[in-house]
Amino acid sequence: MTLTPLTPDEIKSLSLEALVQRMDDVRVKAQHERYGPDLVAHLETHFPLPRVADLLLTKLAIAMDQPKQWRLADAAFRFLLQMDMLNVSAGITNAVVYRPNFNDSLWSSPNHWMKVVVMDQYAIVASRIALECFFNLLYIADRGDRMPGRSKFATFRKWVVGKDNPFKYFVGHIIHAFEFDREHRQREVHGTSRFAQSLLSLQIPNSEESNISHRLTNVLLSVWQPLVEIMNGNRPASIAVFSTADDFASKYFEGRNDEDTFDEFVADILANRMT
Repeated sequence: MTLTPLTPDEIKSLSLEALVQRMDDVRVKAQHERYGPDLVAHLETHFPLPRVADLLLTKLAIAMDQPKQWRLADAAFRFLLQMDMLNVSAGITNAVVYRPNFNDSLWSSPNHWMKVVVMDQYAIVASRIALECFFNLLYIADRGDRMPGRSKFATFRKWVVGKDNPFKYFVGHIIHAFEFDREHRQREVHGTSRFAQSLLSLQIPNSEESNISHRLTNVLLSVWQPLVEIMNGNRPASIAVFSTADDFASKYFEGRNDEDTFDEFVADILANRMT
């Protein structure tokens, strides 16, 4: 696959179909360069790479007017690209931090900890950017515009409780993301990072601490296929379960038979766990 460099004006002149193809091609090309075409072809048979075209071919997207389709394509690309960036950063972490000669004695090295801190802090902040992209994607899928307001969490709470909103499926995901944001992301961006203490102590981190930076990324890894299903007018047959909202999954499926009770449950759980 060969991609010709384009100027910003040339990108603006592309048709929607050509733009979507370009969006998907650059990400596929990056995969080929990263893993090699043979491995990518093998992975595609089991775990197809999410593509912008997936959403543009759904029933909900086809029914949109073209300006909304353009916004949907842009939001989908930005979300998928951000997730790709997190995947690349994880690969860099494996190569630089957990290299072949890695052993636990390295945790007593300040230089080793500095590398860990750089990559973990990036993952925490970058995954929050991905969440921001996902908020916009959901709202465009429903309303045709980017999600308004300074606090996307607050806007999500008000919007998702609307009658017959199919995107209630993601309430459990967002509650888990909200707790991550308050507990970890805010500390990083407001200058009270936990990593300062980690560097001073030079202790071997436990598994829970080591996985903190990936928690929000892992939440977002489970949203794409359900989103495609919802936009095709279907109700997903499975759902991720999170400790912060472990009762949501069962209530979601019970809601098939009693939508009014489920709507009340959603309003209550949002009020109790996202304040």
